[in-house]
Amino acid sequence: MDSKVASVVLAALVAVPCLLLGASPAAASDDVDPGDRIARYDLTVELDADGVAQVDLVLDVDFGSRPNHGPYLTYVVKQPFEPEGLIDDDAAPQDRVYRMSDIRAVGPGDSPADVEVEEEGALLVLKIGDEDAELTGQHTYRVTLQVEGWVNSSELTGADHDELNLNVLGGWQIPVDDVTVTIVGPAGVEDASCRAGERRATTPCTSAVVEGGSAVYTEEHTDPGHHLTVLATFPAGTYGGVQPILQDRWEVGRAFSLTPVTGGLAAVIAGLGTLLLARRARRTGRDAPAGGLTPGLVSTVGAPATGRGGGAAQVTLQYQPPAGFRPGQLGTLLDERADAQDVTATLIDLAVRGHLRIEQTSAPDDGGEGGEWRLVRTRAAQAAGRAHDEVLLPYEELLLDEVFETGDAVDLLALKATFAKSMAKVQDALYEDVTRRGWFRGNPKATRTAWALGASAFLLLGVVVTVALAIWTTWALVGVPLVLLGVGALVLTGSAPARTAEGTDVLTQARGFREYLATVAADQLRFERDEDLFSRHLPYAVAFGLTERWAGVFADVATTREVAVPAWYVGAAYGPAFWASSGTFGRDLTAFTQTTSQTLAAPTPSSSGSAGGSFAGGGVGGGGGGTW
Repeated sequence: MDSKVASVVLAALVAVPCLLLGASPAAASDDVDPGDRIARYDLTVELDADGVAQVDLVLDVDFGSRPNHGPYLTYVVKQPFEPEGLIDDDAAPQDRVYRMSDIRAVGPGDSPADVEVEEEGALLVLKIGDEDAELTGQHTYRVTLQVEGWVNSSELTGADHDELNLNVLGGWQIPVDDVTVTIVGPAGVEDASCRAGERRATTPCTSAVVEGGSAVYTEEHTDPGHHLTVLATFPAGTYGGVQPILQDRWEVGRAFSLTPVTGGLAAVIAGLGTLLLARRARRTGRDAPAGGLTPGLVSTVGAPATGRGGGAAQVTLQYQPPAGFRPGQLGTLLDERADAQDVTATLIDLAVRGHLRIEQTSAPDDGGEGGEWRLVRTRAAQAAGRAHDEVLLPYEELLLDEVFETGDAVDLLALKATFAKSMAKVQDALYEDVTRRGWFRGNPKATRTAWALGASAFLLLGVVVTVALAIWTTWALVGVPLVLLGVGALVLTGSAPARTAEGTDVLTQARGFREYLATVAADQLRFERDEDLFSRHLPYAVAFGLTERWAGVFADVATTREVAVPAWYVGAAYGPAFWASSGTFGRDLTAFTQTTSQTLAAPTPSSSGSAGGSFAGGGVGGGGGGTW
């Protein structure tokens, strides 16, 4: 994250609560050695005629018995500027900024010490010492830096003097003893005062005197979290009417200001962007018009179906599935997704065709919950007299191999913990199959992925632009339409795949067959008495989400006529009069398809100190610190 962005965010999350509540941010380490303390704190502030402060701080740091790397210091570099009665109530809120530079440190033995400088919201953190070195006992450090913005002129305070009202200590995490503060200016100090203790304390410190034109303050001891604020006054004009360094404070309402310009630009971007996005979605995800329906369709009985392709396509009732096409293929064609329902339909289709047997080992309850099944691979050419000489499609062969990887019999529930990766491979093979047949312009999964990546990149760009405008300008409203367009593009990801003319032709036939399965009644069924119509069409009903209805139709049929007994399904307690339990079978079959879809699609288990400081003492700046 950009440091300026981080500053804005952290200022809101860290500094502002500290200001309002008087609380210090957390220490760099909550594990503070109770033996750590500052044995001596000697601060000299020398001001030039422009109000620039040369700061010289000498610290005797007692690290106690537990090893530390060094001390850290925190300085407030920004705080709200709200001089009472001196600013217009309608003016934009501002922050007062203190610029710190030329930061140096000398460690034990008068050798240069490493200083790591980080800005954390309204605080500047100086981390002094070597991460590879460990220290105990007492050691001396000297820190020097230059600060602009501390001095208050008489024009700012409305008083008859210039002043330095400085929060010397504000939020140290360890005790500070033997404090001495010396303030020197280009003109002699007229008056000096000091207060110490808790937030906004009024208790005088140990001493505050003017000696030889300089102000000297002392305090014997301050507890962790306590404050020490010193005031030195100078004759008016000493610093030439120096003004505070101000910057506009970030606020949501101001950053997203609605003006004729920002509102107009946002509207233009939203309008043009919507048109371009709609055009892109239409060109990319629009199905090609049908190239001509396959002969053999029957008369129209259904309602029009509006496709994303060449206008409205009329659903023509069809009593048979499109010749030569499997249920998993048609399910993928219908919704452009090779989902668990399509794989389950393929598994049942393979069972109907004699490649496996489904054995119910325990029945579901009356609510359709529970139930257990075993899948048995039938390698011998025996099921319903069918020879296993048909050529399996690649995704069908892969499904069988993955399901029966551990043997020719497997409990369905045993696949739950292991089949997720296999499921992904079968789905990819199914996507490749429908793409290879020329039903889509490109692999639907790859098309959605490419669209989603592009939409995500655009959304990220919109967020970056909006955040940048919000931080540095009042035009952030202009970036909002970009974010919304990115979200809209992501929403359209599912519509990215597009069918070819051939795919639209097959889709029209598949919808006609689905309409038949969804509307046919038991007394309308056309089949020969010895034909297992139920089993042949069941896999398509599963792929179309009509399992329960199709089973219910045959529950009614079985009450009036003889129906072929499925050879591929063995019930737990059906006995020889299989269809006498037709209602139970329909319930059990629905439970099986739901359990199978949930089991095969089960997800694979995954593998896979801020610094102290405060500015609540009433003056400018503020210093905190501790050990690390």
